[in-house]
Amino acid sequence: MYLKKIKTHTVLSKLVRERCEEHGVCVLVDERIENEHFVVLKVDDFYNSLNVKIRPKSPDCLIIQKCNQSDYALTVAELKDISQASRFELKHIYEKFETCFDDFIGKRFDDILKIEFKRVKLYFVSKIEIYKRDATLKLKLANKPFYYNGKKYYIEPQMPSPAIKPCY
Repeated sequence: MYLKKIKTHTVLSKLVRERCEEHGVCVLVDERIENEHFVVLKVDDFYNSLNVKIRPKSPDCLIIQKCNQSDYALTVAELKDISQASRFELKHIYEKFETCFDDFIGKRFDDILKIEFKRVKLYFVSKIEIYKRDATLKLKLANKPFYYNGKKYYIEPQMPSPAIKPCY
């Protein structure tokens, strides 16, 4: 029922996508999760559609997954096609997640999106192989906590597949 509410919402329905994909990188969903048990919202498309002078930085996707009858999981994902972790500024990555929590979920769509999630994951997804990742990237990402409903979360570096796993 909750996912249907999102899919039929006046604004959010226009952001629904089949996949979380950008820059040749895709967040894959575990094949055990049925299509009707998750929704992908392209947060970036929302902010890119705003007619504002200074556009807030925003993550690529927000994925809401049904865990059971009443529990849901939230994943916020930023996707980058990079070969080296040094090709981006972390402050911009932080800004994107802040926009998602403070503005997108916290203000603009709080009536529908601001719920108690069973699991919250923040992903920085790239094709950099785990063993080749900048050893300090994980530490740098862990320096900045994000808060949602009084709980602390950190951005995790992640490979594209399968990043979204079943929740029970």
